[in-house]
Amino acid sequence: MQAVLPVTHLIQQARQGVLRARVDEVAALAGLSDKEMAHVLNMSVRGLHGKTPSEVLSLAASERLLLLERLLRHSLNVFDGRSELVSRWLHTPLPELAYAERTEEPGPTPPLRSMGSFEAPVAEAYSSPATSEQEAQSPLAVLDTVSGFALAEDVLGRIEWGIIS
Repeated sequence: MQAVLPVTHLIQQARQGVLRARVDEVAALAGLSDKEMAHVLNMSVRGLHGKTPSEVLSLAASERLLLLERLLRHSLNVFDGRSELVSRWLHTPLPELAYAERTEEPGPTPPLRSMGSFEAPVAEAYSSPATSEQEAQSPLAVLDTVSGFALAEDVLGRIEWGIIS
């Protein structure tokens, strides 16, 4: 497997821009469709198809593509090079990526004194109000945000190290 490049290299590549042809190369790593690639790159499928292979992607799309490539190479390493397992992992809703729809606005933040001290913390001050049912998301579903890439990498790291969440 290919070594993971440092983040500074990723930033430099994103600033230079990545060619549209690389989108197809990255998609082939896990058998992702054009619709899925457009979702990750925050583009329309039509906008993606409208670019020639020699055209350079925007900074944001280049960065997302490089983050996706990094995630896919890491996942191929974790899943022993088996792209079908990577694809299944990307499409499977995971409890670790669940979220709850807020039904009400959050209340005011309690004052620090009501949270207790290091010696005697007050647990209720930290708990969030009960939320409605949580909806599990697939790693692919959260890759439309940079934070989603971090969450997916975290889940992948837990799989790699055998940590049960």
